[in-house]
Amino acid sequence: MIEVGVDALNLAADRRGMGRYARTMLAGLSEQPDLVLTLIDRSILGELKSRRFDVMWYPWNGIRFTPSAPKVVTIHDPFAFTQAHSCIVARWREQTPIRRAARIARSITTVSRWSANEIARVLHLDAAAIEVIPPILDQFWRPAPLERTMHPYVLFVAGREPRKNASMLFAAFERAFPEGDVLLVVAGALSRIDCAALDRARIVHKRVAPNDEALRALYSGALAVAVPSIAEGYGLMAVEAMACGAAVIAAQAAALPEVCDGAALLVSARDPQAWSAALQSVAANDGLRLKLRERSLERVTRLDSEASVRAMAELLRRVAKGAR
Repeated sequence: MIEVGVDALNLAADRRGMGRYARTMLAGLSEQPDLVLTLIDRSILGELKSRRFDVMWYPWNGIRFTPSAPKVVTIHDPFAFTQAHSCIVARWREQTPIRRAARIARSITTVSRWSANEIARVLHLDAAAIEVIPPILDQFWRPAPLERTMHPYVLFVAGREPRKNASMLFAAFERAFPEGDVLLVVAGALSRIDCAALDRARIVHKRVAPNDEALRALYSGALAVAVPSIAEGYGLMAVEAMACGAAVIAAQAAALPEVCDGAALLVSARDPQAWSAALQSVAANDGLRLKLRERSLERVTRLDSEASVRAMAELLRRVAKGAR
């Protein structure tokens, strides 16, 4: 049996991309008969000196504690460096665990080939040595029964980070629908700057903080799901939307073209006029929407979640056995 310690410090709190990645991967790894998983949270951090592990897995972009076991680290993206925090203390807190991982990890994984190349560039590593293990799409994400009670809408899954490119989307949406005939549903948090931009924009909008069931319904019923991010290490919201049968409009940037794999309508992240045209086209053209929805569902059939579990399990075995 292989004893695997898992950094679970953020497992309960993180409901976004890294948290989804960790939970679905752990569910798959727990079914491997030779792997014994121990989740390490704050309640047992003090016991680590007396615990023995064959290998440690860190799913959260770095190493924050260092028991004496060989270490596998998942670094999801390079944004702690390329989109660095303006506060020097916050920047240090984000970057230090990643730099430590680059120094001492036995193996580094990431979620896309784009992220592998960027992480290698930023941290001066060999991109070929970084193993790409994509996220597992939870089977929860599937088309939900449509409710006809809401005004026709475009969905935007927001975030506070500037790379989410929210203000550009708001400007494009205002230009696309000056008559207010399409609603913009903004799911999740916005920065103060983006909140102000949304308040200034003359668009019909609704702010929501949905749980996963409500988000699945929003994906399923949208005219389109907009993913205008300047940078995504993977873009899990695009794949979740596709699994729910949504037409996806995504930025032609970072990992999004790789992950959408021909299924989304790709638009320059820096061109609000092109986004206005794309939003208008998808909203007005039933045939285009249907085509994009069919592409979305077909794209999801090409995702191999079992392959991701196998790859992670084999890596943990290999690192553990190499240390014996």
